[in-house]
Amino acid sequence: MGNGIHTATNVSNALTCLKNQGKTFIGRYFAVTNTWKALTATEVQKISSAGLYIVSIWEDGPANSPSYFTYNQGKLDGDNAFNYAADLEQSADTPIYFAVDFDATTTQKQSILDYFKGINDGYLQYIYERQKAGEQVVHYKIGVYGSYDVLTWCKDQGIATYFFQAYAPGWSGGRNTNPWSGYHLRQTASNQTLCSINVDLDISNDAAGGWKL
Repeated sequence: MGNGIHTATNVSNALTCLKNQGKTFIGRYFAVTNTWKALTATEVQKISSAGLYIVSIWEDGPANSPSYFTYNQGKLDGDNAFNYAADLEQSADTPIYFAVDFDATTTQKQSILDYFKGINDGYLQYIYERQKAGEQVVHYKIGVYGSYDVLTWCKDQGIATYFFQAYAPGWSGGRNTNPWSGYHLRQTASNQTLCSINVDLDISNDAAGGWKL
C-alpha cells in the first residue's frame, strides 16, 4: 500500500491528483452521528475505480476526550462500525481502526481497555443481529489508532490485531516520537494541504488491511 493519507473530506474530486502524488491508499471515516465526514457508497466506488485502497477508521464521537472511552460506548461503536462496513461491502478480514485521539496516560489505561472490550462485544452483537435477520455475516478485524502506549496496551491484552500509530511526538512521555514496533500504519504529519484538501500523511507496512471493491 505504500504512502497514503487519511482525511475527513470526501476525496472523489481529488483522486487523480492524489494518484499523481504517489498515494496508494485513502483513510476515510465511518460515522453514524457526524455524517459530514462519513465515507459513502458512492465514494467507495470512485476510490475503488481509481485503483486506490480504502483504510477504514471509526471516529464518530469526541475521541479526543478521555470520558468518551467506556465499555458501553465501545459496544455501541463496535456494533455500528461493523454494520457500516458490511453495508459498504468492505472486504472480509480487513480491519476497522478505532481512534483514541488523545495522549492517554496510565490512569486512563483501564478505560481504554474497557472501551475495546466493548468493541469486541459489539462485534459479537453485529454477528448476532445479522444472523438473526438472515443476512450475510462478513467477518472483520479490530484495529486501533492511537499513541505508542495505547497500541502497546491493546496488543498486550490481545484486543486488537491492527495498529495505526498517531503523529504526536510528545505523546506517551515522548515515546511516540519513535516508530512503534509492529505498526501497520504510521501517521507522519498532520494538517497538511494536498490536492486542495486537508489531510494527514501516512505510511504503511504494506499489510495494513486496505480494501476496495
